[in-house]
Amino acid sequence: MIGEAEWQVHAELVGQVMLAWSRNTHQLLRVFTHITGLGSPMAETLFFSYASDSGQRKVLLGLAEAMKLAPGPTDELKKIFKRLEKVAGARNVAAHTPFGLTLFDLETGAWAPKVVPALGRHVDKRREADVVRQLRKADAELSSIYDALEHWLMHTQYPERLWGRGKTFVGGVSALGVPQPVEQTSKTDVTELDD
Repeated sequence: MIGEAEWQVHAELVGQVMLAWSRNTHQLLRVFTHITGLGSPMAETLFFSYASDSGQRKVLLGLAEAMKLAPGPTDELKKIFKRLEKVAGARNVAAHTPFGLTLFDLETGAWAPKVVPALGRHVDKRREADVVRQLRKADAELSSIYDALEHWLMHTQYPERLWGRGKTFVGGVSALGVPQPVEQTSKTDVTELDD
């Protein structure tokens, strides 16, 4: 079929961008777990209850402040989130732009199959003139953001849990995956939880 190879290359590029975005969404879930201390399935239930990616990021920043995360890690998260916001437009181009196949390349004047956006840039201001370059750049940036979030997770101290003040966690979790606190009056007075 005419243009099949071009469609395949285009689909791979779109897929790379979408998978890179999804990997970062998972990293944000890990940040949520890091800040809150919540595990599965409660963390996923709460984190993914926000309908938009930007809503999830706003909640994470709010939690970082509520949990009194140190200013350095909070500022680093803000920088990473600004980078995600900048690349979100290219991700949306990959996810939502209808593409078609042309047999004549207006840019080069050559007769050859080429995948092109079906709508002009006047309809979608997020799309750059060279959409292939835009998506490749987005894929590279999303990979870099993933690494930045991994670095943040590895180097950011867990905040003091609001429910942990004056209590210690001695093994065990509730049915919802939340650590079970046990009152502690001295370092030697710790009651063990049954499994």
